[in-house]
Amino acid sequence: MKKRGQITIFIIVGLILVFSMFIILYLNKNKIGDLDVLQSSDIKPIEYYVDLCVKSSASDALYLLGVQGGYTTTPDLYFESAYAKIAYWYYKGRDTSPAIEEMEQELSSYVNRALPECIESLNVFSDMGFEFEFGEINTKTKINENNVEFNIDYPITIKKGDSKTEIKEFYRNFPVRLGHMHSIAKEIVGKEIEDPDWIDMTYLVGQDVNFQIYPYDENIIIYSLLDNRSEVEGDLEFVLLFANLFNESKESSLEEDEE
Repeated sequence: MKKRGQITIFIIVGLILVFSMFIILYLNKNKIGDLDVLQSSDIKPIEYYVDLCVKSSASDALYLLGVQGGYTTTPDLYFESAYAKIAYWYYKGRDTSPAIEEMEQELSSYVNRALPECIESLNVFSDMGFEFEFGEINTKTKINENNVEFNIDYPITIKKGDSKTEIKEFYRNFPVRLGHMHSIAKEIVGKEIEDPDWIDMTYLVGQDVNFQIYPYDENIIIYSLLDNRSEVEGDLEFVLLFANLFNESKESSLEEDEE
């Protein structure tokens, strides 16, 4: 009976010790948790720099896509000018223009490449004691009638000493009427497929964007659509270029229309 009483006392003491250890671990965990989270004010300069990189990467993607006729990579069929490889949207009677979904993928792919390269310069914060870990980047672009949206998922873990935090979701919205301009350009291509010997100047003049037509030679025409209601960055207006290649001379019909 006496031995059973001693065992009971040992069990009670053991339970007290285990319970005490749980309390200590819990308190330490909470304490570490408080240290793990960096204050928002500590990472403001880093967030600002990352935001600049997001804006720069997305705006560069838009500009390049505009001057290359819907592509940020080299198009399969293109006219090589002095400063850009301009995609053919009409090629010897065929519609070779990019679909909206293809252009969205081009923009997303460009940001996926360019943003990590820009953010590599975060190393300048290393002298302040910061360390960085980067996850996989995934950009989803949406081309609307009157704007272009970039939704970027890019986990960046920021560490300083025993503290850390994570930023990962970034958003940019550009007032570029790319969907609208794409529709106008597609209509031009459709009209030229119906009648390759005729440029519908009445249709062009009736649109709410500024048109320029540059005959390169007897068979190649470059179209430039400039929209003063679409801004890529600051006062930089968005321009969409595309080229059309005809089987026979187009120059004579263009001169007749201008008369």
